[in-house]
Amino acid sequence: MTMNKRWGVLLIFLVHHPLTAGEGVADLMHSTYKITNPGSTATCFLVKRTAGDDSQGSPVYVVTAAHVFEKMQGDFSEIVLRKKNKEGSFDRDPIRVAVRQKGRPLWFKHPQADVAVIPLSIPKGRFFSMLDFDQIVSHQMIKKGVPSCSDEVWIPGYPAQLESTSAGFPVLRRGTVASFPLTPISKNGTFLIAAATFGGDSGAPVLVGGGGDSQPKGAALALVGLVVGKHRETSRTVTPSEERTIHRSLGLAIVVHSHLIRETIQIAGRESGQDGG
Repeated sequence: MTMNKRWGVLLIFLVHHPLTAGEGVADLMHSTYKITNPGSTATCFLVKRTAGDDSQGSPVYVVTAAHVFEKMQGDFSEIVLRKKNKEGSFDRDPIRVAVRQKGRPLWFKHPQADVAVIPLSIPKGRFFSMLDFDQIVSHQMIKKGVPSCSDEVWIPGYPAQLESTSAGFPVLRRGTVASFPLTPISKNGTFLIAAATFGGDSGAPVLVGGGGDSQPKGAALALVGLVVGKHRETSRTVTPSEERTIHRSLGLAIVVHSHLIRETIQIAGRESGQDGG
């Protein structure tokens, strides 16, 4: 009963704000992209600041983990967009994105979290999909229990830089919220997801909804966090002939709360002059 009540609150919140990215996992896959550079390859997703279909008139942001941008070499990265071909399938359609200007970072980083965004101007005629800002779960919703321990989540990303198709679509995995409690955010800026993540998954969006087995039928997608790392066990073995260090994944992803993603986009909007936040 508690779970149904909590999800009812979430659905009211989402219906109140129109969603352009749809309610299916397919839309999530379309909104997630590989971002690559000789020094750093990871996952990113696009967010439109205002709801509606006028993407050309609304600020669009590339969202990922801050350390992804920080590790990049030089001034440019590449985001692998996709476009439909004549056969109805998709081809790679990469675009070049500036991350620095003469060595000066162009991204906006959250002061307390491993989250950063870059305002993006996508050339006309390019096919792309994105999430609406209103799909990012707010602080108020987190306090009401969205997400909550045991919730099923979706994570699209690029584990070990792996792509699910030659067109560059991400690899989708399911996980479960493993932390309890998730509030207050002032003391719990991150939480754990029981899912296997790897290098290349940093920046991956974490969403609830989309029709998972444990969710109400027709539940819309809502962004609850962003992958920034993972937990692992490290053991060291010393013998007369060698020293060996072994890292074992615990299958626990570290995820930044969605509220901090909202704040980062608002910071970027104010400081770039694109939006009043």
